[in-house]
Amino acid sequence: MTGWIIYNGTLNVPKILKLVDSLVEEGKKLNIKLEAVKNAEIIPMYLKNGEAELIYLKKLEEPKFIIFWDKDVLLAKHLEKMGFKVFNSSESIKNCDHKGLMHLVLSNNNISMPRTILSPMIFDYSLNSEDYLVKCYEALGESVIIKESMGSFGMQVYLINNREEFINKVTELNKRNIDFIIQENIKSSFGRDIRVNIIGDKVIGAMLRESEKDFRANISQGGKGRLIDLTVEQELLALKAHKALGLDFSGVDLLFGENNKPILCEVNSNLNFLSFEELWGKSFGRKILEYVLGEVL
Repeated sequence: MTGWIIYNGTLNVPKILKLVDSLVEEGKKLNIKLEAVKNAEIIPMYLKNGEAELIYLKKLEEPKFIIFWDKDVLLAKHLEKMGFKVFNSSESIKNCDHKGLMHLVLSNNNISMPRTILSPMIFDYSLNSEDYLVKCYEALGESVIIKESMGSFGMQVYLINNREEFINKVTELNKRNIDFIIQENIKSSFGRDIRVNIIGDKVIGAMLRESEKDFRANISQGGKGRLIDLTVEQELLALKAHKALGLDFSGVDLLFGENNKPILCEVNSNLNFLSFEELWGKSFGRKILEYVLGEVL
Protein backbone atom coordinates (compact mmCIF):
# COMPACT_ATOMS: atom_id res chain seq x y z
CA MET A 1 0.00 0.00 0.00
CA THR A 2 1.18 3.50 -0.82
CA GLY A 3 0.60 6.50 1.43
CA TRP A 4 1.95 10.03 1.62
CA ILE A 5 3.19 11.99 4.59
CA ILE A 6 3.10 15.68 3.70
CA TYR A 7 5.32 18.08 5.60
CA ASN A 8 6.42 21.69 5.14
CA GLY A 9 9.45 21.84 2.90
CA THR A 10 10.34 25.41 3.89
CA LEU A 11 10.45 24.76 7.63
CA ASN A 12 13.90 23.30 8.20
CA VAL A 13 13.34 22.01 11.73
CA PRO A 14 15.44 18.89 12.52
CA LYS A 15 12.75 17.48 14.85
CA ILE A 16 10.15 17.51 12.09
CA LEU A 17 12.48 15.90 9.56
CA LYS A 18 13.43 13.21 12.08
CA LEU A 19 9.77 12.57 12.87
CA VAL A 20 8.87 12.25 9.18
CA ASP A 21 11.78 9.85 8.62
CA SER A 22 10.70 7.74 11.59
CA LEU A 23 7.18 7.38 10.18
CA VAL A 24 8.56 6.36 6.79
CA GLU A 25 10.68 3.66 8.46
CA GLU A 26 7.75 2.38 10.54
CA GLY A 27 5.71 2.21 7.34
CA LYS A 28 8.23 -0.20 5.81
CA LYS A 29 7.74 -2.58 8.75
CA LEU A 30 4.00 -2.62 7.97
CA ASN A 31 4.53 -3.08 4.21
CA ILE A 32 3.46 0.52 3.58
CA LYS A 33 5.32 2.59 1.03
CA LEU A 34 5.03 5.90 2.83
CA GLU A 35 6.38 8.65 0.60
CA ALA A 36 7.62 11.85 2.23
CA VAL A 37 6.21 14.75 0.21
CA LYS A 38 7.01 18.43 0.74
CA ASN A 39 3.96 20.66 0.52
CA ALA A 40 5.63 22.59 -2.32
CA GLU A 41 6.21 19.41 -4.36
CA ILE A 42 2.52 19.25 -5.29
CA ILE A 43 0.65 22.21 -6.72
CA PRO A 44 -3.12 22.46 -6.21
CA MET A 45 -4.87 23.40 -9.46
CA TYR A 46 -8.48 23.75 -10.58
CA LEU A 47 -9.43 22.80 -14.14
CA LYS A 48 -11.75 24.85 -16.34
CA ASN A 49 -14.68 22.77 -15.15
CA GLY A 50 -13.75 23.48 -11.53
CA GLU A 51 -12.40 20.01 -10.74
CA ALA A 52 -9.57 19.84 -8.21
CA GLU A 53 -6.31 18.44 -9.58
CA LEU A 54 -2.59 18.40 -8.79
CA ILE A 55 0.57 19.32 -10.65
CA TYR A 56 3.46 17.11 -9.53
CA LEU A 57 7.05 18.34 -9.18
CA LYS A 58 8.27 14.75 -8.74
CA LYS A 59 6.96 11.34 -9.70
CA LEU A 60 4.55 10.05 -7.08
CA GLU A 61 2.25 7.05 -6.83
CA GLU A 62 -1.37 7.85 -5.99
CA PRO A 63 -1.81 7.30 -2.25
CA LYS A 64 -4.40 5.22 -0.47
CA PHE A 65 -4.18 7.73 2.39
CA ILE A 66 -2.36 10.94 3.33
CA ILE A 67 -0.89 11.77 6.74
CA PHE A 68 -0.82 15.56 6.78
CA TRP A 69 2.06 16.67 9.03
CA ASP A 70 1.76 20.34 8.12
CA LYS A 71 -0.51 23.30 8.70
CA ASP A 72 -1.08 24.14 5.03
CA VAL A 73 -4.84 23.95 5.54
CA LEU A 74 -5.77 24.98 2.00
CA LEU A 75 -3.66 22.19 0.51
CA ALA A 76 -5.20 19.65 2.90
CA LYS A 77 -8.69 20.82 1.93
CA HIS A 78 -7.79 20.59 -1.76
CA LEU A 79 -6.64 16.99 -1.32
CA GLU A 80 -9.90 16.13 0.44
CA LYS A 81 -11.78 17.68 -2.49
CA MET A 82 -9.92 15.25 -4.75
CA GLY A 83 -11.26 12.37 -2.66
CA PHE A 84 -8.14 11.51 -0.67
CA LYS A 85 -8.50 10.39 2.94
CA VAL A 86 -6.45 12.89 4.98
CA PHE A 87 -5.30 12.38 8.59
CA ASN A 88 -5.83 14.75 10.42
CA SER A 89 -8.62 16.45 8.49
CA SER A 90 -8.18 19.98 7.16
CA GLU A 91 -10.93 21.23 9.48
CA SER A 92 -9.36 19.80 12.62
CA ILE A 93 -5.91 21.15 11.66
CA LYS A 94 -7.39 24.60 11.05
CA ASN A 95 -9.15 24.61 14.40
CA CYS A 96 -6.01 23.54 16.27
CA ASP A 97 -3.56 25.80 14.44
CA HIS A 98 -5.25 29.06 15.45
CA LYS A 99 -5.39 29.26 19.23
CA GLY A 100 -8.31 31.69 19.25
CA LEU A 101 -10.35 29.47 16.95
CA MET A 102 -9.46 26.42 19.03
CA HIS A 103 -10.90 28.03 22.17
CA LEU A 104 -14.02 29.10 20.28
CA VAL A 105 -14.64 25.57 19.00
CA LEU A 106 -14.10 24.07 22.46
CA SER A 107 -16.25 26.62 24.28
CA ASN A 108 -19.68 25.59 25.61
CA ASN A 109 -18.50 21.96 25.81
CA ASN A 110 -17.99 21.89 29.59
CA ILE A 111 -14.22 21.90 29.08
CA SER A 112 -12.22 23.68 31.77
CA MET A 113 -9.91 26.29 30.17
CA PRO A 114 -8.11 29.43 31.37
CA ARG A 115 -10.16 32.61 31.10
CA THR A 116 -9.32 33.85 27.61
CA ILE A 117 -9.77 37.07 25.61
CA LEU A 118 -9.44 37.06 21.82
CA SER A 119 -7.62 39.90 20.09
CA PRO A 120 -9.95 42.18 18.09
CA MET A 121 -9.72 42.55 14.33
CA ILE A 122 -7.97 45.82 13.57
CA PHE A 123 -7.02 47.53 10.32
CA ASP A 124 -4.56 50.31 11.13
CA TYR A 125 -2.08 48.03 12.95
CA SER A 126 -2.62 49.95 16.18
CA LEU A 127 -5.23 49.46 18.87
CA ASN A 128 -5.21 52.97 20.26
CA SER A 129 -7.83 52.57 22.97
CA GLU A 130 -5.89 52.26 26.21
CA ASP A 131 -9.22 51.86 28.03
CA TYR A 132 -9.81 48.66 26.04
CA LEU A 133 -6.38 47.29 26.90
CA VAL A 134 -6.63 48.16 30.58
CA LYS A 135 -10.03 46.47 30.76
CA CYS A 136 -8.59 43.29 29.21
CA TYR A 137 -5.65 43.29 31.60
CA GLU A 138 -7.72 43.93 34.72
CA ALA A 139 -10.23 41.24 33.75
CA LEU A 140 -7.56 38.54 33.88
CA GLY A 141 -5.41 39.47 36.86
CA GLU A 142 -2.07 41.02 37.69
CA SER A 143 -0.04 38.63 35.53
CA VAL A 144 -1.31 37.30 32.22
CA ILE A 145 -0.17 35.12 29.33
CA ILE A 146 -0.18 36.42 25.77
CA LYS A 147 0.01 33.83 23.01
CA GLU A 148 0.38 34.55 19.33
CA SER A 149 -2.44 32.67 17.64
CA MET A 150 -0.10 30.78 15.30
CA GLY A 151 2.83 29.38 17.26
CA SER A 152 4.51 26.05 18.05
CA PHE A 153 7.04 24.46 20.42
CA GLY A 154 6.13 26.90 23.22
CA MET A 155 7.41 29.81 21.16
CA GLN A 156 5.51 33.10 20.73
CA VAL A 157 4.18 32.77 24.31
CA TYR A 158 4.81 35.65 26.73
CA LEU A 159 4.43 35.98 30.48
CA ILE A 160 3.33 39.53 31.31
CA ASN A 161 3.73 40.82 34.88
CA ASN A 162 2.42 44.39 34.85
CA ARG A 163 0.11 46.74 32.97
CA GLU A 164 2.84 48.72 31.19
CA GLU A 165 4.47 45.52 29.93
CA PHE A 166 1.07 44.31 28.76
CA ILE A 167 0.30 47.47 26.77
CA ASN A 168 3.77 47.45 25.20
CA LYS A 169 3.49 43.80 24.08
CA VAL A 170 -0.01 44.22 22.65
CA THR A 171 1.09 47.38 20.82
CA GLU A 172 4.07 45.51 19.37
CA LEU A 173 1.90 42.62 18.15
CA ASN A 174 -0.62 45.04 16.65
CA LYS A 175 2.10 46.82 14.70
CA ARG A 176 3.21 43.45 13.32
CA ASN A 177 -0.43 42.62 12.49
CA ILE A 178 -0.33 39.41 14.55
CA ASP A 179 -3.42 37.78 16.01
CA PHE A 180 -3.13 36.75 19.65
CA ILE A 181 -5.05 35.61 22.68
CA ILE A 182 -4.78 36.85 26.26
CA GLN A 183 -5.17 34.38 29.11
CA GLU A 184 -5.11 34.36 32.86
CA ASN A 185 -1.87 33.01 34.28
CA ILE A 186 -2.50 29.63 35.92
CA LYS A 187 0.15 30.16 38.58
CA SER A 188 -0.37 26.73 40.12
CA SER A 189 0.95 25.23 36.87
CA PHE A 190 4.08 27.39 36.58
CA GLY A 191 6.77 25.35 34.80
CA ARG A 192 4.75 22.14 34.56
CA ASP A 193 2.09 20.59 32.38
CA ILE A 194 0.99 17.22 31.00
CA ARG A 195 1.17 16.12 27.37
CA VAL A 196 -1.51 13.50 26.64
CA ASN A 197 -0.95 11.51 23.43
CA ILE A 198 -4.16 10.25 21.82
CA ILE A 199 -4.94 8.13 18.76
CA GLY A 200 -8.53 7.47 17.72
CA ASP A 201 -10.55 7.41 20.91
CA LYS A 202 -7.76 6.04 23.11
CA VAL A 203 -5.11 7.64 25.30
CA ILE A 204 -1.79 5.98 24.37
CA GLY A 205 0.24 7.57 27.14
CA ALA A 206 1.03 10.76 29.01
CA MET A 207 4.14 12.68 29.93
CA LEU A 208 4.62 15.13 32.77
CA ARG A 209 6.79 18.02 31.57
CA GLU A 210 8.60 20.20 34.10
CA SER A 211 10.96 23.16 33.91
CA GLU A 212 12.93 24.69 36.78
CA LYS A 213 13.74 27.87 34.83
CA ASP A 214 10.76 28.76 32.64
CA PHE A 215 7.00 29.15 33.05
CA ARG A 216 6.72 26.99 29.91
CA ALA A 217 7.30 23.27 30.36
CA ASN A 218 7.82 22.41 26.69
CA ILE A 219 10.73 20.05 26.01
CA SER A 220 11.74 22.44 23.20
CA GLN A 221 12.13 25.18 25.82
CA GLY A 222 14.32 23.07 28.10
CA GLY A 223 11.69 21.17 30.04
CA LYS A 224 12.21 17.59 31.21
CA GLY A 225 9.68 14.80 30.80
CA ARG A 226 8.68 11.60 32.54
CA LEU A 227 5.85 9.15 32.00
CA ILE A 228 2.87 9.35 34.33
CA ASP A 229 -0.49 7.69 34.83
CA LEU A 230 -3.42 10.04 34.35
CA THR A 231 -6.26 10.50 36.77
CA VAL A 232 -9.72 9.66 35.44
CA GLU A 233 -10.53 13.39 35.36
CA GLN A 234 -7.40 14.24 33.36
CA GLU A 235 -8.03 11.47 30.84
CA LEU A 236 -11.69 12.39 30.33
CA LEU A 237 -10.84 16.08 29.81
CA ALA A 238 -8.15 15.29 27.23
CA LEU A 239 -10.41 12.90 25.32
CA LYS A 240 -13.30 15.37 25.34
CA ALA A 241 -11.16 18.11 23.77
CA HIS A 242 -9.66 15.65 21.23
CA LYS A 243 -13.11 14.48 20.13
CA ALA A 244 -14.63 17.97 20.05
CA LEU A 245 -11.96 18.99 17.52
CA GLY A 246 -12.55 15.90 15.37
CA LEU A 247 -8.96 14.66 15.53
CA ASP A 248 -7.54 11.27 14.53
CA PHE A 249 -4.39 11.76 16.60
CA SER A 250 -3.34 14.61 18.87
CA GLY A 251 -1.23 15.86 21.73
CA VAL A 252 -3.41 17.48 24.38
CA ASP A 253 -1.69 19.75 26.90
CA LEU A 254 -3.17 20.01 30.38
CA LEU A 255 -2.37 22.48 33.15
CA PHE A 256 -2.62 22.03 36.90
CA GLY A 257 -5.31 24.19 38.48
CA GLU A 258 -5.96 24.67 42.18
CA ASN A 259 -5.85 21.32 44.01
CA ASN A 260 -4.39 19.86 40.78
CA LYS A 261 -7.71 20.14 38.97
CA PRO A 262 -6.94 19.69 35.25
CA ILE A 263 -7.32 22.67 32.92
CA LEU A 264 -6.97 22.45 29.16
CA CYS A 265 -4.04 24.46 27.78
CA GLU A 266 -4.18 23.58 24.08
CA VAL A 267 -4.53 20.77 21.55
CA ASN A 268 -1.91 19.96 18.91
CA SER A 269 -2.82 18.27 15.63
CA ASN A 270 0.83 17.98 14.50
CA LEU A 271 2.27 16.71 17.75
CA ASN A 272 5.97 16.10 18.25
CA PHE A 273 5.93 12.61 19.74
CA LEU A 274 9.68 11.85 19.66
CA SER A 275 10.33 12.78 23.31
CA PHE A 276 7.39 10.62 24.40
CA GLU A 277 8.67 7.70 22.30
CA GLU A 278 12.09 7.87 23.95
CA LEU A 279 10.51 7.58 27.39
CA TRP A 280 7.86 5.04 26.35
CA GLY A 281 10.29 2.73 24.57
CA LYS A 282 7.76 1.94 21.82
CA SER A 283 6.83 3.47 18.47
CA PHE A 284 4.01 6.00 18.63
CA GLY A 285 4.41 6.42 14.86
CA ARG A 286 3.61 2.73 14.36
CA LYS A 287 0.43 3.17 16.42
CA ILE A 288 -0.62 6.04 14.13
CA LEU A 289 -0.04 3.92 11.03
CA GLU A 290 -1.92 0.96 12.49
CA TYR A 291 -4.84 3.27 13.24
CA VAL A 292 -4.76 4.69 9.68
CA LEU A 293 -4.74 1.18 8.20
CA GLY A 294 -7.80 0.32 10.26
CA GLU A 295 -9.59 3.37 8.83
CA VAL A 296 -8.76 2.82 5.15
CA LEU A 297 -8.91 -0.99 4.78
